[in-house]
Amino acid sequence: MKRWTVFSLVVVFILGMTGCGGGGAKSGPESARGPDLAPEAAKEVVKKEPDWYKKPPSETGYQYAKGEATSASKQGARRKAINSLINDFQLKTKSITEGRSEDFFEELSQGDASDAISKYEQIQTVIWNGVVQNWEEVASETVVEQSTKDGKKSYIYRTYVLGRINLFAADERLLEQIKRDKELMTQLKATKALDKMREDLDKYKDKFGM
Repeated sequence: MKRWTVFSLVVVFILGMTGCGGGGAKSGPESARGPDLAPEAAKEVVKKEPDWYKKPPSETGYQYAKGEATSASKQGARRKAINSLINDFQLKTKSITEGRSEDFFEELSQGDASDAISKYEQIQTVIWNGVVQNWEEVASETVVEQSTKDGKKSYIYRTYVLGRINLFAADERLLEQIKRDKELMTQLKATKALDKMREDLDKYKDKFGM
């Protein structure tokens, strides 16, 4: 009889622990507040992307970038999308800077390279940061999506933003800044980098009617 009593108590204890475990597992997700900001499958989201976002234009004299984000508020979605767009700009301008720097420094003598690299990259970084902060909005769109979390329906906002920066303005400022550093200007003249920059400026002048 005692054996059955002990066995019964063990079974009750195990069942009790299992019940507590199940309740604990549910409390985690249910306790998280706010809607699901990624409610749809990736394929469904892509289908709803605006055409101008899927295939941004390619235009001489401009660098385009785009950003996308979701939020429980319309303002929040736009703010996050703009941050994403600026990050895209920064990656693209960094690629331009690195490409030009590589072409420039390959023609420099090893002794002159160290100081020139530091100056040239610093000037380009300052110029590009200023240009990116003054980006121009080309298009934007905010859509409302249904979100279901823990059986409860709610709505979130998804914002798409497309912007561009003026490459002519960036190169013009870059050249003006370089001219102020006589040593760096002398080094640039000894390479093809300066001629390439001036060729780009002439090309942009035709584009912008300068």
